[in-house]
Amino acid sequence: MSGSAVLEGVAARRLQVVGVPEGAGLATKERLVVLGELTKMGWRVTNVELLTSADTTWLDGHRGRMALLAGVRGGDVEYVPLFTRFPDGVPGDDVYFAKRWTGFVGSVLEWFPEGERLETGIVVPPWLLDLDDFGADPVLQLQTPSMFQRAKRALAKQVSDTHVEWMDLQLVRPAEVESRLRTWATGLLAAKSAVPDHLAADLRACIVAFGPTFIDPARLAIKENRALVLQALWESGEADAVRRLASTPTDLLRLFASLTDSDRSLSEPIRFPRFSRAQRRLVLSILEDAPALAEDVNRYRGLWLAIARYVHPGDHRDRFPKTAAVFRALARGPIRTFNSRAEALIVEGDLPGLLDHLADRPTQLGRRVHHLLRRFPGSEGAILDRFEAVGEGIPVKTLLVLRSYFGSIHGLDHRTVVNKRGRVKILPNPWKGGPSEAVRGRLTGILEATLLRLLGGRESWAGERVWIDPALGRRTVPLQQRAASDGLWTLGRGSLVEIDFDKVLRLFVWWKERGITTDLDLSVIQFGAEWEYRGHVSYTRLSGTGIRHSGDLQSAPLGAAEFVDITLSELPEGVRYLAIQVHRYCGASFATIDCHAGWMVRQEVDASTKTFDIATVANKFDLHGDSGYALPLVVDLDAGCVLWTDLYVGGKTLHNNVEGSVGQAAVICREVGRFLTTRPVLADLADLHVRARGGARVESAEEADITIGLEGSTWNAGDVGVVLSEML
Repeated sequence: MSGSAVLEGVAARRLQVVGVPEGAGLATKERLVVLGELTKMGWRVTNVELLTSADTTWLDGHRGRMALLAGVRGGDVEYVPLFTRFPDGVPGDDVYFAKRWTGFVGSVLEWFPEGERLETGIVVPPWLLDLDDFGADPVLQLQTPSMFQRAKRALAKQVSDTHVEWMDLQLVRPAEVESRLRTWATGLLAAKSAVPDHLAADLRACIVAFGPTFIDPARLAIKENRALVLQALWESGEADAVRRLASTPTDLLRLFASLTDSDRSLSEPIRFPRFSRAQRRLVLSILEDAPALAEDVNRYRGLWLAIARYVHPGDHRDRFPKTAAVFRALARGPIRTFNSRAEALIVEGDLPGLLDHLADRPTQLGRRVHHLLRRFPGSEGAILDRFEAVGEGIPVKTLLVLRSYFGSIHGLDHRTVVNKRGRVKILPNPWKGGPSEAVRGRLTGILEATLLRLLGGRESWAGERVWIDPALGRRTVPLQQRAASDGLWTLGRGSLVEIDFDKVLRLFVWWKERGITTDLDLSVIQFGAEWEYRGHVSYTRLSGTGIRHSGDLQSAPLGAAEFVDITLSELPEGVRYLAIQVHRYCGASFATIDCHAGWMVRQEVDASTKTFDIATVANKFDLHGDSGYALPLVVDLDAGCVLWTDLYVGGKTLHNNVEGSVGQAAVICREVGRFLTTRPVLADLADLHVRARGGARVESAEEADITIGLEGSTWNAGDVGVVLSEML
């Protein structure tokens, strides 16, 4: 694929922008064909007039462009459910089970001489089951080529839904595509948080296309993002650029992690790439020039001892003597580090020495401040004095998290911890009730004042009228984005998004196994207002009041799909929450197969309308975790919203299902539902900017000079790049 084609793909996926070179213009028929295909997919072109001055060669890439835009909304694969007449043809659980049992036993005992034999060996007589109603073997629920193709032909006759979930698509000139991608990539590189994993490949493609001079090292605020840049330069053979940018041994470790798709944060063991001789010399030369080599290497002693076997520092002791000596010392035992010194001071009870030590790294002091307040009761004043003195050396992101943390932790029974892989743990809160109200008050005041001083150093808004979209009060700041799902939405966990209760939500999951049989199960748990269990729909219970399942597929060599329809207006009284789950019953993890999920907003839901209708897709997102089940969202019926959870929950190695996860899911969903009060919220962050920069709040967008909101605002707080690079 050419470099320009790669960039066009990035622009379409990430910016919903398509480049159109200037020329004589497309003929009327050609324009109508292009617009018609886009409309069928739910894309609304905002400036169709550009097609009247488009170069006709633009059509040469039409098929690939349409496939790319279809993939953004999940329409690049075939969706064939078990019950092809879904939602009309969902059989009763008991009757269907009896027919499956009869079909299995009858096939084994050769009872059906006149039935149709499937590739699985199952024989299905016409009086038992109508194969035209199924997309897979109806007895074993395994995919077969013949049933898949038969169902595809039947599903092709379905008509489109009248409802459309429109998404805007903008046409621009190629130079504008590059300009916007440069802005996008620059914003991500300057972000105050790690670039999400799903954006990494697209970001590297931009770096390679734009070259080393595109990168401003001074704006690389996060070490993990520096690793992505280093990977792009390393793979492009830009050795001099790598040498200039990799200033510490830890930069190299993060580079190695990025090259091997390991954990760039280094919180887990990483793999190492194979090195050529030139690359070994490059690594050793960077180590030799590192100013604090011994301490930096010792910080990750185990990793460096492992990598020494790959780079052989002893073989190059004449050229790189300092490096060889450090590795000899490292092999003899650990060297004291900053953190080990801090731990020793804590054990010794030397608070003054500890505060002096931590003050050299203000972020470390910020992260430890609660522990210090608990560990040294009676010395709160000294701790807070030092914290206040170094506060401006702590990143805005960390201060914002601490502000929310200390504003809520004393009143919570549980702590919710989401790691960098999107896995969640709910732990008892040992700090409930403390620290004291006076200490919390002073600490909150320090955090507030420090944030205002830091944000006040940015461009002044004095005399500017600023409007903040009230919807931002329902959006958390997207701080933990490393493992965020790649989808149409980019949201912080715990955010709320309104849905249309007059329509039907059609959930979907699609997966394709690789090598081993893999069975995923789409499920919905119903909960009451206090998170008490009210029922479920899954492969073990195909229907309930207002909810219907499309059937359980137990293999996916051809790409399997499951759907669940939720008619919101028909749900039983007393049901408030619907927790959506995708369980891994057997086979490979989400991360090692092709897998995505999402939901449509549907008007017509009968067997004559498309089971999967791309134009009705409200959100499509990839599943990539390695746990027992995914918990992507919750429907809050009282609030009329989707609660975005985007979590992966540890379960059994095999046979995960609703029945084994009800209690766990209830606790997790309840706690994530509190994130709007326990995590930083976009509305509060926007308000801090207004107050710090001297702006004046106004009540409507029409009277504002600056708007902070979602689409169409001066600051699009719905864009994670804007939040991470400009607001934090």
